[in-house]
Amino acid sequence: MTLLALATVTADGRPIVGPVDGIFFRGAFHFGSSPDSVRFRHIRARPHVSATHVPGEELGVTVHGRANVIDLKSAEQQGFRQALLDIYVPRYGEDWETDFLDSGPVYARIDAQRMFTFAMAA
Repeated sequence: MTLLALATVTADGRPIVGPVDGIFFRGAFHFGSSPDSVRFRHIRARPHVSATHVPGEELGVTVHGRANVIDLKSAEQQGFRQALLDIYVPRYGEDWETDFLDSGPVYARIDAQRMFTFAMAA
């Protein structure tokens, strides 16, 4: 898990940026948020997003693309679901698994249309 600054767009075209837990899984950034969040209301109406990961001054990754909401209960998402369990159960305890499957966050994958990186020697 890594912190991403995720930008969505309001109905009148204003960008809104906020932090999300980012998981880089099988070549794409994934993130979660409350199903009732402003973030997911924006994504359902206007799925184009931008996200940036900057762990320090020596590295940066920015992706522009479409956020696609994923169904964690589908067989196709079994690998990603297990990755989430591997990350969060040790951190938050066994109850996290039941809570997250029953009423937890919604997750989306950013399908990149453009991705930019930079790296500098430390």
